[in-house]
Amino acid sequence: MRICVAGVGAVGSTVAARLAAANAKVHLLARGARFQQIRRDGLRVDVGDTSLDVEVPVSDRPDFGVQDIVFIATKVPALTDLLPSLQPLIGPQTFVAPLINGIPWWYFQRAGGRFEGDTVAAVDPSGALCSRIPAERIIGCVVYLTAQLLPSGRVNVTGRQRVVVGSISHERCEHADALAELLSGAGIGSASSTQIRNDLWTKVALNLATNPLSVVTETTLQDQFTDPALLPIVRSVLDETVRVARGYGAEPTMSMEEMIATGRNAGPFETSMLQDYRAGRVLELDAIGHSVLELAGKIGEAMPTTQQIIDRCAHRAASRNSLAPSQET
Repeated sequence: MRICVAGVGAVGSTVAARLAAANAKVHLLARGARFQQIRRDGLRVDVGDTSLDVEVPVSDRPDFGVQDIVFIATKVPALTDLLPSLQPLIGPQTFVAPLINGIPWWYFQRAGGRFEGDTVAAVDPSGALCSRIPAERIIGCVVYLTAQLLPSGRVNVTGRQRVVVGSISHERCEHADALAELLSGAGIGSASSTQIRNDLWTKVALNLATNPLSVVTETTLQDQFTDPALLPIVRSVLDETVRVARGYGAEPTMSMEEMIATGRNAGPFETSMLQDYRAGRVLELDAIGHSVLELAGKIGEAMPTTQQIIDRCAHRAASRNSLAPSQET
C-alpha cells in the first residue's frame, strides 16, 4: 500500500513515524525548512519513553506517483496552496484522509439535508477543495493527539494517540474499517464510526473552547479546565458549540463533564494555537473558530461567548509585530 503524508508538522510526523516503524511504505510531502530538516536528519518522534528515528523518503514535489492513501496533515491555512501538489497523488482509487482541525471543507458533502453541497467559506472560500478533491474518496478523520514540533525538528508526543475514522456519507465503509486497522496496527488507537460528524463535533467543541482562549490568556489546557476564572468560559463555549451541533442533527459523543475531564487529563499542555502564536505563525482561527460561527449563522444560532473570545484572539494575533510563515508543512 502506497501512503503519502502531506504536511509533516507534529501530527503528520507522528502518524508517518508510527506507520513507517510498522513497515508501511510511506512517502512524505514537505516544504521549506521542514523539508530540509527531514532530508538531513530523518523523521524523529518521541512518544513517551520511546524514540522513533526513521528514514522516510521525503520530497517537496509530488514526484512519487499516485498513492493508495493520502493523509493531509497540514494546517488549514496552507491547504489551498498545497492543493496543486496533492492533485498528482490522487487517482481514481486513492483515499484521502484529512487529519485537520476544526470544521472540514467536506462537512456539507454527502451529508444530505438542506445544506447538501454547500461549501464552508471560512476554510474553502473559493470552493477549490470541494471541487478538486472527490467527495467519494474522502474518509473523515477525528484526531486526538497532543504533540509539539520542537525547533530541533524532533516531535514530542504526550498521552494517548487516537484517531476516529469513518465515511462522510453516514454509512459503513470497508475502506474506513481498513484504515482504522492500519492505524491501530501502527500503535495509534483507532476506531471506525458510521456517524463521523458526531465524533467531529466532539473534537470541534474541545478545540473551540480551548485554542482561542489559550491565546487570550496564555494558559495550558490544564489551567483552562481547572482555574475557577476560566472554567465557566470553557463551559459556555462548549455549551454554545453543542447547541450548534444539535442544530445540524449531530450529537457529540461526549457529555459536557466527559469533555471537561478529557481537558483536565491533558495536563499542562499548550494548545497548537498557542504554540503558533508564540512562534509568530498564522493561527487556525478560520478552521477552529470562524467556521463554527459560519455554521451557527446558517441556522440562526447565537454564540456570544465564543464570538467574544474569537474576536479577542484575532485582535491579539493582529497586534503582533510580524507573522512568520508556518513551518507545519
